[in-house]
Amino acid sequence: MSAQPFNGTVSQMKTASKFLASEDFIGRPETELEISGVFQDTGEVMQDGKKKDFFSIGFQKTQKRMVLNATNRRALAFAFGSDVAKWTGQKVKIYVQDGVRNPAGGPTVCGLRLKVTQSAEQAKAKRAEMTGEVVQ
Repeated sequence: MSAQPFNGTVSQMKTASKFLASEDFIGRPETELEISGVFQDTGEVMQDGKKKDFFSIGFQKTQKRMVLNATNRRALAFAFGSDVAKWTGQKVKIYVQDGVRNPAGGPTVCGLRLKVTQSAEQAKAKRAEMTGEVVQ
């Protein structure tokens, strides 16, 4: 048995995963990424060993995807509309929020959140889509 000093980051200490986690962003400022696509994941074995079906989003410049929870899904839908094909190419900022409800129960945890900034033109088009207004 041996022990070696470790001087890396907390994200290097977690089990390898193809999904982003809060540990990947702890201590980092908001990170802007461009959405590369939306995916439907089926039968994916999660950290707890259970198989789950869920949706995720991919980003340019990283192979890891982000599991799309209800809060982040609603933020994207409100900003970019219900047609998920229109989410591709959009820019979002990812950050860590402390005090997020743990879906497995127990104490709150740190979770990934999305911040969406819209131009006035995007907001106007989105409002028109939601209300049926004619955009001029």
